[in-house]
Amino acid sequence: MRRLVFYIAMIFTAYFLQIGVFTNLTLGGIVPNLLVICTVSIGMIRGKKEGCLIGFFCGILMDALFTMYFGFYGLTLAILGYIAGYVQQIFYEEDMTLPIVIIGIGDLVYGLIVYIAGFLTRGRMDVFFYFRKIILPEVIYTLILAVFLYRIISWINKKIEIKGSENRID
Repeated sequence: MRRLVFYIAMIFTAYFLQIGVFTNLTLGGIVPNLLVICTVSIGMIRGKKEGCLIGFFCGILMDALFTMYFGFYGLTLAILGYIAGYVQQIFYEEDMTLPIVIIGIGDLVYGLIVYIAGFLTRGRMDVFFYFRKIILPEVIYTLILAVFLYRIISWINKKIEIKGSENRID
């Protein structure tokens, strides 16, 4: 139950920070993607299934406001969370290198999928311009915040696991 409350609070907090606070803190018109950070972090910490579910619900929130094709972001983030869950077996929670690299790759893949679905299909073929002006700055901004947000998510997850293990009867 604690984990579910944490997930709901994390998703809504990241969502409202992304659409509220960080729209006023843009760098060159770029907003960090906090929902990708949450999705990939939970995928790495808890595995494929939970990463996929968190990604789906984060994406559905994004679909509610930002797209005319409902389900696009939900599917995209669910796939990212599922793929990030493969890292769980080789993942050491205290090491920050692997999570930051995976979050960066996840945001890069997310940006490319959005480009392909949103711009390339409409005939806008300048992928290098889009990569240089939108995808790369968003990845950098997201990675700067990922250093802090990943630590917070990891710390809360440890606290939930410790409290959950106290109530177990083995």
